[in-house]
Amino acid sequence: MTSPIKKMPTPLGVGPGQTASVQLPLGLTYERLYMEFTVDGTPRKLPIAEMGDYIDEVRLMVDGDTKIQIKAQDLVKLNAFYGQNGKPGVLNLFLAQPWMQTIDGQKQTAYGTRGGLSSFALEMDLKAGQTFAKVDVYALQSPGRAFGPHLRIQRYVHNQGVTGEAEISDIMRGNYSMAALHVNTDEIEDVEIMWDNRKILETSKSIRAAHYDVTNRTPQAGFTHVDFLSENILAEALPMAVSDFRLNPTFTATGNFSIYAVSVQSPAT
Repeated sequence: MTSPIKKMPTPLGVGPGQTASVQLPLGLTYERLYMEFTVDGTPRKLPIAEMGDYIDEVRLMVDGDTKIQIKAQDLVKLNAFYGQNGKPGVLNLFLAQPWMQTIDGQKQTAYGTRGGLSSFALEMDLKAGQTFAKVDVYALQSPGRAFGPHLRIQRYVHNQGVTGEAEISDIMRGNYSMAALHVNTDEIEDVEIMWDNRKILETSKSIRAAHYDVTNRTPQAGFTHVDFLSENILAEALPMAVSDFRLNPTFTATGNFSIYAVSVQSPAT
């Protein structure tokens, strides 16, 4: 069966400084969401580079639980890291991952809504002081399946008060698998990961750049990426049912930074 693109119900709460929300119909499987924005008094399609000027945070919620939480400007960069640069006026939210090598890997992280959940909602925080002529949402869908393994993006905030190596140990552990970690600063030199008291990753900035060049990733300015699936094999995601997980980056600048943990989780996680 082909995967159709359908327009979703009209978002409610469209206006500067408000949260636009849409209740997504249940039944089919959601592989991708397209958020379309027309802005300003003389309407124009919102350029990709200006998404963060108009849209603050985007959230995807299942039964009131936030499954995806990310700043719009950071979502643009995460998409571009995977080679998805987008088009003016449209912000893409990938649930399925078409860059994975196998069909099972591509489809597994989509959101089935045929059973196992009662509500499915998208929220978009619209910035104050801007004009929104139109906000629409479209979905790429496939035949329905029950809610099961799905893509999750969790946002952690880390305060780095001094330069040097940090030890970040508050990333949730549990019965799920980590796909990637993205930190919204490129002022990081070395990255080390301790997993169940074993060092499983140790890279410099130059090595990360060389590695992602080989694996056809596109590191983004203002970001440091740790991609556990750079070979596009979903089964290689890092199990997180461990007693210890520490991300140890060496910062060359201070500040408050977002860490986006991209994972494959079950409904119970």
